[in-house]
Amino acid sequence: MDRFLHLIVNKQSRKSESTFKKLLIELPKHTQNYKIYVTETTDKLDDVVKDLKISIKKSDLVIVIGGDGSLNHLVSLFEKYHLSNYIGYIPSGSGNDFARSHNMPLNTEKAIAHIFNLKAPKEVSILKATQGDMAHYAVNSIGIGIDGNIIHKTNESQRKKFLGGTSYLSHVVSAFIKQEKFPITIKVDDGIYSFDNVQFALIANNPYFGGGIKIIPVADGTDDIFEILVADDISPRHLLVILRKLLIHKNHLTHPNLHHFKTKEAALYAETKQYAQKDGESFEQDGFAYTITTLKRKFWI
Repeated sequence: MDRFLHLIVNKQSRKSESTFKKLLIELPKHTQNYKIYVTETTDKLDDVVKDLKISIKKSDLVIVIGGDGSLNHLVSLFEKYHLSNYIGYIPSGSGNDFARSHNMPLNTEKAIAHIFNLKAPKEVSILKATQGDMAHYAVNSIGIGIDGNIIHKTNESQRKKFLGGTSYLSHVVSAFIKQEKFPITIKVDDGIYSFDNVQFALIANNPYFGGGIKIIPVADGTDDIFEILVADDISPRHLLVILRKLLIHKNHLTHPNLHHFKTKEAALYAETKQYAQKDGESFEQDGFAYTITTLKRKFWI
C-alpha cells in the first residue's frame, strides 16, 4: 500500500492499551508511511481532525483504533469538516458491532493485515438523523428509550469497558422495569404509524447492536434502506418471550408487540424527554423530531 496512514487511537476504548502495543509491533512490518495520534477526549479528536483538514492529502487513509463510538465520532467529524478520505477501522471497543456487521477481523494482528490486503474501498451507508440545525450520524444504530438508558447507566458507573452482548442483556430487565412508556409517531415509505406505549425505538443500518446481539438480522449496511424497530406495550411476560425468541429461536421479530419497518426515508416524532444512543454513545434529548436518511461514504474495510 502506497498511501500515507493517519492512525487515531482512542485511549478510552476497552482494549486500547493492548491494541496500541500490538499496533506499534505490527505496523512497521507493513509500512513506514504513517503517523499515530493518541486521543483521550472527543475535543482532542476534534482538534486532530481539524488539523488534518488543513494538511491531509486526498490519497491519505485515516484509520481509527477504538470502538463503535470512536468510529462514530470520526465519521461525524468527517461530515462536519467535509472530508472525503477513506476511513479505516481497527476494532478495540466493548461492542465492535460495525466490525461484526461487515465481517471484519476482531483480532488486532488480523485486522491490521486485513487493511493492507485490501485493494479497494467499500461503500457503506450511514444513518443521518436531523432536527433543525442538529445532525446525528450513526454507522450502526440510533436507539431511544431502554437502549439509551442502558448505555447511560453503564457510562455513569464507568462499566462500559465490560459491556458486551451478554452484559447488555443482563441490563435489559432492570432498564425495562424503570423505563416509562412514551408515545411515538413514525412516517416511513409505506405510511404513518403511531404507538402510545413505546419502551424502545431503534433506527438501525446493521444487524448487530449491544455488543453482538443480532437484533435485526436482515439489515444491510451497504444498501440505501434502513430498519426501524418499535417495542410497544411490552409486558414482563412479553419480554421473556421476546428474549427467548431472540436468543434461542432467532425469530423475535415475529412477536406482535415488536413492529419492524424497512424504509429509505423516515420521520420520527416523540414529545418526550428520553435518553438515547448512537453507536453506543449516550445522549439525552427533550423531544425528538427527526428526519432520517442515509448517505454513502467509502471505508477502507
